[in-house]
Amino acid sequence: MTNEPGISPRLTGAKGALADYVIYINWDGFAYDYYEWANGRSGPGTPVLNFLASRGAIFTSARNGFPSITNPMQTSIVTGAWPAVHGNTYRYYDPVENLVKQTGRENAAETIAEAVERSGLSCASVQQFVLDGRGTYPSDPSHLYIQPGGPWRRRLAEAVKILRREAVTAQGGLATVPEVPRFLAIYADDLDASGHNSGIAYGLSLAFSYDAWKSKMVRQLSAMDRDLGSLVDALVDLGIFDRTSIVLTADHGMSPVSGKSSLPDLLATLRGLGLRCELLAPGERAADDTDVVLVSAGLAVQFYFRRDITLTRYDAIIDALSTKPYFGGYMSFHELRKAGAHPDLGQLLIWPRPPRHFKAQGFFFGITGQHDSGDDTSRHVFMLLSGAGVRHGVVIDRPVEIIDVAPTISRLLGIRPPANATGRVLAEALLPGAPAPGLQQETHGQQELLPPASGSPEQQGVRGEQTPE
Repeated sequence: MTNEPGISPRLTGAKGALADYVIYINWDGFAYDYYEWANGRSGPGTPVLNFLASRGAIFTSARNGFPSITNPMQTSIVTGAWPAVHGNTYRYYDPVENLVKQTGRENAAETIAEAVERSGLSCASVQQFVLDGRGTYPSDPSHLYIQPGGPWRRRLAEAVKILRREAVTAQGGLATVPEVPRFLAIYADDLDASGHNSGIAYGLSLAFSYDAWKSKMVRQLSAMDRDLGSLVDALVDLGIFDRTSIVLTADHGMSPVSGKSSLPDLLATLRGLGLRCELLAPGERAADDTDVVLVSAGLAVQFYFRRDITLTRYDAIIDALSTKPYFGGYMSFHELRKAGAHPDLGQLLIWPRPPRHFKAQGFFFGITGQHDSGDDTSRHVFMLLSGAGVRHGVVIDRPVEIIDVAPTISRLLGIRPPANATGRVLAEALLPGAPAPGLQQETHGQQELLPPASGSPEQQGVRGEQTPE
């Protein structure tokens, strides 16, 4: 099988590589809760994910950053850096222009696909939009980007065509990759669309209660898991299953939202503290006498103080809001900076306790989902490493972050990490091997991160078998 056209000679062990191929799958909005619900006593299970976990490592404490919104967090995954580095922070107030702005796909950092490309390896992306023009391109078969649209099943079918070196539709016509890409990214938003529950998404109807919403998310995950089996089958047929690492994670989870808005009380509380405040949307400007500009996508509220504020008054705001039944939590300016948030995210961030929200209108019939929150329902995501170069049957309870994905992919491929990455290699999940060029095992960059793991596997938060059979 390995002598077939388009199949690279085995490189594992050479030049520091732990795997010959890496497939990175992002299921947008895959909260870790969904996996637990599906595998609970009455759940349908996720047999394909569980099979991959038996041949790899599953992380029970993987989390994203701030803001917990798709574009910033997708960018964080592929760059291995938080918004303070790559610059994408979604929505913010510019005090110089007195204007609320919104970012698109801005990214000032190198992506994992660009690092792969510049290392001389082939790559491809199926709708992983943050790699469009950033290491993968619609007109370059060796570094191909395609955007088939549709549900996970359709996108996966196109990814399998790429692996089989069959023609796929790219910009301007059909394209065929010259070899099986050493790095392949696949993005799907079925779980995200279903979780928002704002319409009929990918065949699933609206849910009108929390229990129905929860059941809907389990059904969606179960269907995606079944389709994932076709990827395993394709890799086996090509004879490269044992040479391939699969990395599956998400940008954010999802917080259930229902009931009346807590925004009126938030505004009244701030006015009671003597603050003139405005909640502004993109494109809007503050009045001259406004003390505090508030920016929100519906859950977390960003505070921008237009005048000097004393620490006493700053703390008074937090104290007053923390007594409210809708208060879920907060991050101070210094805590946000330490967490890697961009300075433009504001001087204070608060978020509601689910299912409360700060939307302009309430939800009195049914339920929706949103994820721009610091609540764990939005931040706790699924993460799995499986296959070549990965320890088998390992459950890792040690906290990890989504910015650890790109450095870990680099380690698996034996290349340098993205130039601006501050995440660490998830060494506790990997088999030992020769160091890759320019790759630090625990950290890369100048951000202070977790200390290197030491002691026994149990002390490292690692459970299960440590080596594959």
